[in-house]
Amino acid sequence: LLNGTVQCWGYNSFGQLGDNSTTHSSVPIPVSGITTATAVTGGGHHTCALLLNGTVQCWGYNSFGQLGNNSTDTSFVPVSVNGITTATAVTGGGLHTCALLSDGTVQCWGYNSSGQLGNATTTDSFVPVSVSGINTATAVTGGFFHTCALLSDHTVQCWGYNSSGQLGNATTTDSFVPVSVSGINTATAVT
Repeated sequence: LLNGTVQCWGYNSFGQLGDNSTTHSSVPIPVSGITTATAVTGGGHHTCALLLNGTVQCWGYNSFGQLGNNSTDTSFVPVSVNGITTATAVTGGGLHTCALLSDGTVQCWGYNSSGQLGNATTTDSFVPVSVSGINTATAVTGGFFHTCALLSDHTVQCWGYNSSGQLGNATTTDSFVPVSVSGINTATAVT
């Protein structure tokens, strides 16, 4: 992130550098058309930027809808995420993406085999869907197949894949809706 622009480098077979090519780069190169970015996040093989106007644009691999533009077409340049206009943060997971909205809700899109979209299903979504029961979030972070949110009361809730206990709720059962992380009530950040 540099004065509203985004520069990327590295592996680019799926267009995740956003320069309208699939050429790998060992040096930073500008992402096409991004001039008002305030944050950037990387997923497994996709990248997204939060723009100053509260919208989100994503580029790269999209077989599961992780770009949020109602398609599964990989994009080598940024495309707008459908319906997101009040985002304050964005986070990339392995094959999914989530945005924190200004009203404290969270919306996610993409791969959902383990419930990482938090909408009580395991159906992939090519457009943003609301995370069930989250309306006081202040931060959100995506793991490979799970997602967590910091709430305004300093608790943390997580959802998705949980085979190693990554949801922090004393189980190893996946959860398709947010569950509270055990014993956390003074958190100030989540990552």
